[in-house]
Amino acid sequence: MSEELHKLQRIGAQKIFEKTHIPIQHIQEILQSDFSSFTRVQFLGFISILEREFNEDLSAHKAFGLSYFDELEKQDSYGLSMIPKEKRSTKPLFIIIVILLFVAVLILKFGVFTPKTEKTAVDNTLIEHVEKKIKPKIIASVKELNETKELNSTKIDSKVLKKPVADVANSFKIIAKSKVWFGYIDVLTNKKKQKIFTGEFDLDPSKEWLLVFGHGYIDMYINGKIIKFSSRNDVRFLYKDGKLTTISKKEFKNLNRGHTW
Repeated sequence: MSEELHKLQRIGAQKIFEKTHIPIQHIQEILQSDFSSFTRVQFLGFISILEREFNEDLSAHKAFGLSYFDELEKQDSYGLSMIPKEKRSTKPLFIIIVILLFVAVLILKFGVFTPKTEKTAVDNTLIEHVEKKIKPKIIASVKELNETKELNSTKIDSKVLKKPVADVANSFKIIAKSKVWFGYIDVLTNKKKQKIFTGEFDLDPSKEWLLVFGHGYIDMYINGKIIKFSSRNDVRFLYKDGKLTTISKKEFKNLNRGHTW
């Protein structure tokens, strides 16, 4: 966190409100680097008021906030997905129709709905002919349906067996308890990436990383062990050889070839 922002924190949200008339909640969110309730325009407007009224240079904090909105807009642009609808099989319907036809033939053959006092003449030759046509189709359809179920079950079991087991002893997982801006740098290549997320995020445990977070309400799982943090301020870390070290802004800058980000 910049020295200028520390000065504003020492002044306090109430006194800043009395001088600028910015809502106290928004003042507190700016001081805590929580930009989730602002639009880009609102954020820039509030920063400009604070710079003017307290004669402080908040350009570093402004850049930090703008990177948040840039990442948010990038994520929104990829927010839609199309999920194809699963085709429904017509085989069960065909089987039901065939069974109903077979039942109808049986009713005709045994006279289920025929009054006992009435004799009904039935053409047995026709019934036997229909039975010969229908029975093989029912047997074949049921057999095919069972074979399909067995095949699908085998495929599912195969996928479950082939699913790789997570290597807990060689892992690096970050869990954000609330929405946070996160920047991470591959120290070897100096390749930088950033994202806004909640929940879990995995990094390659074999690499060396520089990490920076907009706040410190995060947990980290390293090689199966949990490390908990709880800070409303931005935090920075060095991950190297399976070990995590909390570093200062100055140390981060030295390790990042003279850049704060």
